[in-house]
Amino acid sequence: MNARAMAACLVWLAPPLCAEPVKLSNGRITAEFGDDGLIAVNDLRLARDEFGLAIGGRAIEPGTPVRKDEASRVIYSYASGSWRIDVVYELRAGWDFVSKQIVIRSGPPGRFRLDEVTVFRGAMAEAVRDAYVIARGRPNLGTGDYGAFLRFAGGRGLAVVAQNPFLKVERTGSAFAVVYKPDMDWDLAWGSFEADRGLLGPYRASGRMLPERMLPEWQMGPIDSTPGMDEAEVAAFTGMVRAFLLYRPAKPLNLMVGWCVNDYQIDIATPEGRTEYKRILDQADALGANHVLFAPANSEVSRRDDDKDDWGWEHSLWFGMGQKIRQNQWDPATGEIPSSVREMLDYARGKKLGLVAYVYPVMGFTQNPEWLLGARGTRANLGVRSLQDWLIRSLEAFVKHTGASGFAFDHTFLAYEGTSRYAQWWGWRRVMETLRSDMPEIVIDGRQAYQNYGPWSWLAGSYPHPTSTDEQPESFVSFPDLSLDRVSADRERYTAYRYRNYEFAPDEIVPGFITHQTGRNDDFGRMPEARTRAGQTLLPFRPRDWDYLGWRYSLLSSIAIAGWNNVINMIPARDPEEFKNFSAEDRAFFRKWIDWTAANKETLQHTRTILGQPAIGKIDGTAAIDGDHGFVFLFNPNAGRASAHIPLERGFQVRELYPHEGRVVGSAHAIEVELNGHAALVLALGPPQRAEAALRIAAADDGREIRTRVAGNVAAGTIRVPQRVFEQLEARRKAWPISWTAEDYRSTWLVPHRLLLYVQFAEPDDRWNAAVRIDGRAVDVMKAYASVRANRRNFTGFYADVSLLAADVEHRIEVTLPEGLKPGQFLGVFLENVEEQ
Repeated sequence: MNARAMAACLVWLAPPLCAEPVKLSNGRITAEFGDDGLIAVNDLRLARDEFGLAIGGRAIEPGTPVRKDEASRVIYSYASGSWRIDVVYELRAGWDFVSKQIVIRSGPPGRFRLDEVTVFRGAMAEAVRDAYVIARGRPNLGTGDYGAFLRFAGGRGLAVVAQNPFLKVERTGSAFAVVYKPDMDWDLAWGSFEADRGLLGPYRASGRMLPERMLPEWQMGPIDSTPGMDEAEVAAFTGMVRAFLLYRPAKPLNLMVGWCVNDYQIDIATPEGRTEYKRILDQADALGANHVLFAPANSEVSRRDDDKDDWGWEHSLWFGMGQKIRQNQWDPATGEIPSSVREMLDYARGKKLGLVAYVYPVMGFTQNPEWLLGARGTRANLGVRSLQDWLIRSLEAFVKHTGASGFAFDHTFLAYEGTSRYAQWWGWRRVMETLRSDMPEIVIDGRQAYQNYGPWSWLAGSYPHPTSTDEQPESFVSFPDLSLDRVSADRERYTAYRYRNYEFAPDEIVPGFITHQTGRNDDFGRMPEARTRAGQTLLPFRPRDWDYLGWRYSLLSSIAIAGWNNVINMIPARDPEEFKNFSAEDRAFFRKWIDWTAANKETLQHTRTILGQPAIGKIDGTAAIDGDHGFVFLFNPNAGRASAHIPLERGFQVRELYPHEGRVVGSAHAIEVELNGHAALVLALGPPQRAEAALRIAAADDGREIRTRVAGNVAAGTIRVPQRVFEQLEARRKAWPISWTAEDYRSTWLVPHRLLLYVQFAEPDDRWNAAVRIDGRAVDVMKAYASVRANRRNFTGFYADVSLLAADVEHRIEVTLPEGLKPGQFLGVFLENVEEQ
């Protein structure tokens, strides 16, 4: 018996014989316990394992515990005055970690304030060689650390984590502490208080380190050389998150976001509006969606100029009933469903589509004044328990009453005054986890600001925000590209790379993002508006916005990184011409890949990123390998060619799934690949046939890149456009015979039968100017934006329409570049809208 255990025995008033150490084991790890705490996890031994509580301004002195041993738990029970506290250690089947949870079982009557929880106050018995603190603090949100990785000799490590984003991690030598401050009221009439679990997970380092920070999008680099986490550390934390997911889908989620076709411009109070929305439902169903986020206007029940939110969307919330619910004029359990809404619900049900309601949980609901904030009372504080209770009842009643298939929660802001930020975070987590427990199959689509609080916030939701900001292209920095779908796809892969590698999101909750959200702002930065008898409504704006050449890249990009959550955005539906001309072949291609995710769902649970983060000048991708089979997805976001080396875990036979379906490439232990600009490549891996050392997949010259030489600030070269290119453009014009407007021509991803000359730069700046001469004559040069209006963060370079060039004739191109470019900033001159044949 060690000295610590002996000392513990001596303080009992009627000391029993000290219990022998006990072990919990699940065949994966073993945890050993003494009389007053954990003493080892596998071969990592602890010299000290304590905890702490501060309640109502004083620290609780727990005294000596009584230990209770169970099959998968060890419980230490403490008494301090009227307080009864358990510390519960647990090791379940399949876990690679042991859990520690502090539980307040009883205490003085009435409410008390939880000041501070010390989950771990411990020390290791051997030297900690190094420690990596997972620092994710955002001062504006009040968040802090996620935990730490303690690193020992021989590549061994211990993940020290607690399940909230408000932690403070401290380490001195081999001693460590993990603390958080709830600053939150509790009443034991609500039940025992269960502190957020602490987790201890041993691991073996892989030796493959991630950079400390990602390179900001889309900067030239170099990528941060400071080592951050080992890949095994990321895997250990991600495994912990997966073990506690409340969302356990049986198959991938396929959801179409009506918001991203600007469905709020559609007034379903009118027959014309309902007809237009039914086209959205028809197309969504044809493309494989099972749910549609449904947020149209409805002048029958709400007026836009009666909205009380800060953004003017309240009239679209709760299927249009949001204003009435806020004012306590419509009961989510019994209120009469308007005939217009009932018609849309019935139509969707006939298509086997669930409609998802759009909800702001922090609206100033008037049912109880204690929820409200500020003089206007237009916002509510989610740290108030009675608001949580009301939301749970109302949301569940709404689902049962209307048949809604879930909710998209947006503007869930948790940094208001009135309660602590932790209390607001805890309260909103309680709402979502109760919803998920009571209604396991509903969609919980996470929007602002759900993505900001890390993986322990996401256990009940379907996924965090697909782009980690507003989906509007103006909300993020655009990759320099003329296709909006590719720009959005590159953003989604960048976001999902961060979710996977820096935020520990398991495959099941990584969000996809297919196509784009169409713009909603004009050149004056406002949405076109009109007055009607029903109040202010939005005019139709950009109902036509299908990126004819970019959508396949976007679809495959989303499936590659997030095949368990197929979030479908802009589709060709609102505009009658786009709806009519979207071909059966294209529809079948889209649907085939959505269905492919369900057929390969088990393999997709093994998805991991390869080749590093998406960035300028390189290929990125994912691999999903399960034993002797799997898939590799590769993307070149650049306009010019790029190459990559992909080592394989073992020998595989390699087949191509896209773009040349079924082509057998060969068998090898590695792949050398070259991709043309804007290209995607999908490979299937299977058991090998006498594998070679390496295979090479080379790109055929597609004739897009114009080879230039730069002298001073002039890039010059020659180009010969073959007649086949113009025949391809003419065939496309006939296949996509849209009546284009002058406004449409301003968007580089529309009017795809144009031949465009693109001058690409890294980190482009729309304060620049450039000039192009062809055969000595100046041509009109336009500034390209991945947005409807000129917006600096969406500037993607310069382009010119060169559709009138003569075929099979050599033309001389001269481009006068902006002054003061950094080395490597000019990326080249390219022909756009040319497809490889």
